[in-house]
Amino acid sequence: MTDQTELTGKLQEAHVQFLLGRLRGEGLDASIERELAALWAWGAGVSLNDILDRELLINTIVRLVANAPFNQELRTIVVKSVITGIQSEFNDGTTIQNLVPKQEYDKAVAHFAQFEKLRMDVIRMVLESPIYSELITDVLYHGIKDYITTENVVVKKVPGVGALMKAGAKSLNKAMPSLESAAEGTIKKFIAGNLRSSVELSEKILNNALSEGNIRTIADHFWKTVSEKDFAKFKHYVTEEDIDASVVIGDDLWNEVRKAEYLHNMIRGIVNHILDENGDKTLADLVNEIGYTQAYVTDELKQILPGALGREALWQLLEARVRANLAEFYASEACAEALA
Repeated sequence: MTDQTELTGKLQEAHVQFLLGRLRGEGLDASIERELAALWAWGAGVSLNDILDRELLINTIVRLVANAPFNQELRTIVVKSVITGIQSEFNDGTTIQNLVPKQEYDKAVAHFAQFEKLRMDVIRMVLESPIYSELITDVLYHGIKDYITTENVVVKKVPGVGALMKAGAKSLNKAMPSLESAAEGTIKKFIAGNLRSSVELSEKILNNALSEGNIRTIADHFWKTVSEKDFAKFKHYVTEEDIDASVVIGDDLWNEVRKAEYLHNMIRGIVNHILDENGDKTLADLVNEIGYTQAYVTDELKQILPGALGREALWQLLEARVRANLAEFYASEACAEALA
């Protein structure tokens, strides 16, 4: 071994130990403080617009949204995680009121109950649907029919008339089996043709029933009904197959939505808005404004990194990569020429 080779080996090992020493104990704390101070000093002089290419950022987000994988293996992990959460022993004895104070629940209800215009528009949209028209037509028809055959005051007061009408209806149905269905169709058609007033009445009733005050009353009743029930009871409502099927449906829906031009345009609009509003701010000012001050980040890293780097497997990887990257330099002609 030549003197230069020996010197190169000693320098390389010293360099490795120097860098690793900066990632242990007091060296790690000092590195965190030093690097974050340098980062914040640099961030005080550059803005978002200086470091971000707007189109590249938008295209990257859109590409990830449209193409990021969500395969069967990942889906299985999600399902197993949800099942574990539902079946966890921590659900035993835990209730909604353990998580959400009644005061905060009331605040949320009061806030959303104020959206009267939205509530009225949703009610009108529902009542104008063909399904609702068909439902109310059916209800009115059967109500009229039941009244005539069972609840009519005249029928009740005249002995034998009720039985006679029922017997007559049976005989008539035997003789002309299509008559009742034809009558039903005619009556329903008449009801449907004159349904506007019934729908308007329904709308008034629902708007009154779902007034701000009544919503709070309903919410109070709901709270009394479910707030003391253990979360453990909910695990009886769903199985692993149910959750898996729900995730599959959600996955299929997401695969359609994620490629929609609407979503991509929405992403573009949001990114442009954020950069229009904040692009000229320095990075240091921006992160300080949203609460991630240098002191806060420094303290968090001092709590997180020692434990993470203390894991043997992670430390072995870190040391191996430091050695590999330095070895490449110390084996280079540039290093040999410098030492010569």
